[in-house]
Amino acid sequence: MTKTEKVLELLIVEDNFGDYTLVKEYLEEHFKYMTCQHAINYEEAEVLLKGEAKFDVIFLDLSLPDLSGKSLVKKVLSIEGHTPVIILTGSLNLDLCLESLQLGVSDYLFKDELNPNALFKSINYTIEKQKQRLKILESEKKYSDLFHLSPLPMFVYDVETLKFLDVNSATIELFGYKKEVFLGMSLHQIFFSKDMDAFLGALEQTVHKDSHSFDDYFSYKKKSGEEINAEITIKTIIFQNRKAKLVVAKDITERLLHYKALASQNEKLKQIAWQQSHEMRSPASKILGIVELLNTGACSKKEEGLLIKEIGNTVKELDNVIRAITKNTKQIQPNK
Repeated sequence: MTKTEKVLELLIVEDNFGDYTLVKEYLEEHFKYMTCQHAINYEEAEVLLKGEAKFDVIFLDLSLPDLSGKSLVKKVLSIEGHTPVIILTGSLNLDLCLESLQLGVSDYLFKDELNPNALFKSINYTIEKQKQRLKILESEKKYSDLFHLSPLPMFVYDVETLKFLDVNSATIELFGYKKEVFLGMSLHQIFFSKDMDAFLGALEQTVHKDSHSFDDYFSYKKKSGEEINAEITIKTIIFQNRKAKLVVAKDITERLLHYKALASQNEKLKQIAWQQSHEMRSPASKILGIVELLNTGACSKKEEGLLIKEIGNTVKELDNVIRAITKNTKQIQPNK
């Protein structure tokens, strides 16, 4: 028989030395590089599990002298939750076996049905299953880190009820509600009533889409009643075994206020440009006309006096226009 090159570190918790020897011999038929440690009761198993050794698989007899059944399973899993556990049992207590699987045990084997192939298949299945489980846990941790540590407000809601399922710290900070309060709310409660129909209509567009970014923004309502505006992107996810939507809300309230300020400044600049091109042109043209008339030498002394006086009045008129332009210019200076 060809032996696998896989290196294994195993712990067999079994009070019957004959059963331990049999399991070890069966395993040796398939695994070339294998180390087995043996514990005859829970106390010895606990010492080994809390020690420096890292096991690939734990074989656990359900009936030990100092602990047995569900209590034994819970104790072992609480110490070494990431190492797969295979139950070895001599009884046909299927209820206990099923309960053990629900608690997190990877597999269970009946001692009367043990053989080298059954053990080999169980170990390979268990190790691969554990790899997949760890990948899922890693993926969930990455999601959790991205979600909870994101500087952008993010929340998850149930597709059918629109109830909040989870919110991150940025959402809590932005809206002002505590997390436990959020989890008792629905999306309706953070939108202004005037925007609700538009919002619900927009959500209908996303029901059958994996992801969607809205072209327009939505107005949200803080706990304080203050209005904020946000662009939102929605992505379909499975959360707590149910279909849900992950929402990323980018607060653009400051940006919109900035745009409004720029629009206001542009209007004032247009007004200043109009003043320069129209209100200043008339007095300037009048002054040039008077100067040209004075240069002809055809005016009497009295007429020259009147014309010079008119120049003074026109200069004052021009000065008033310049002062108005200066005042409007100061009004569009950026706030510091």
